[in-house]
Amino acid sequence: MAHNVKTPETDIMVETKGKLELFFDKHGNKLLWLIIIVGIAVSGYFIVKNYIDSRSEANEQSASIAMANELNGADSVEGYAKVQEEYEGTAAANTANFLAAAAALEAGDIAKAEAELAKYEMAEGAAGEMINAMALGLKGDIAVEKNELQAAAEHFAKAVAASDDEHTFATYSKKLALVYEAMGDNAKAQECYKEIVKKYPAQERAMAKFIR
Repeated sequence: MAHNVKTPETDIMVETKGKLELFFDKHGNKLLWLIIIVGIAVSGYFIVKNYIDSRSEANEQSASIAMANELNGADSVEGYAKVQEEYEGTAAANTANFLAAAAALEAGDIAKAEAELAKYEMAEGAAGEMINAMALGLKGDIAVEKNELQAAAEHFAKAVAASDDEHTFATYSKKLALVYEAMGDNAKAQECYKEIVKKYPAQERAMAKFIR
């Protein structure tokens, strides 16, 4: 007949098991409630997060619709401030910052153009890259108006690098070339014109009158 022999390891396991049973006997209800509370808290977190995300998405959609309405309306310039204020923090409001700056520069108000453009935050994605390029290009335009040609060259160079879109690349490469010409650096200007044709051969006819 086999005898159960207790080893030191067995004693430790029994002792540990006993302590665990005692702990759960004493605190079982508390632990159960704690688990329930944590579960409710986690569930609540995801419910609130989903609600906030859905509200955020809805707000973005509303802001985009408002921006589209302003762009299509006769008083769109005056509407930028409304979109900026009512939909602050959305992509459309950020776009409105840029458009308000562009409108101010077109009206000849350089100080306001700079102030509005300072509100613009670099956007993400392919569409974001295009507007980023335009925002940097607008900084270059402002610098030209202030006769700060070196600063203008730096901003136009950044605008060129910000997006591979053909229109923005060609536009700001040409502006960069014109600034170089104004600074007396015709060699760099020629590099800009030739780079446009190299990257986008379809631009060759448009650039022919500039390339020597």
